[in-house]
Amino acid sequence: MKKLFKFMAIILCIMMLGGCGAKKLSSAYSEDKLKIASEEIISNLDNEKYDDVVAKFDSVLKDKLPASKLKEAWGNFKNLGKYDSISNIAFQEKNNNAVVVATAKYEKGKIIFTLSFNKDMKLNGIFMR
Repeated sequence: MKKLFKFMAIILCIMMLGGCGAKKLSSAYSEDKLKIASEEIISNLDNEKYDDVVAKFDSVLKDKLPASKLKEAWGNFKNLGKYDSISNIAFQEKNNNAVVVATAKYEKGKIIFTLSFNKDMKLNGIFMR
């Protein structure tokens, strides 16, 4: 299980490294669309719709993180109970990708999601902690 988290963290780090700092979103992205897409991904994970989440991945992420590995990673968060809401959400742009950091509240804790989208609104990075 630790290998899977390490793998997911590496994917996100590779995607995020290489540029200067993050900046505000350019006109190529819409905060509303990013918020809706992020909420949908979190909802699909919460409802164990892993194939629906993977369908939002770009081709590189689909190859590296199939539904079975996503399900395995999500299993570590099931003990948090029922989903409540997103308590905080922030948007940035880095390396021509939109990065969404969303804090999701659950009955017994929270999960911080870092989701990265390309200009086609395909998810090309996902990290949960």
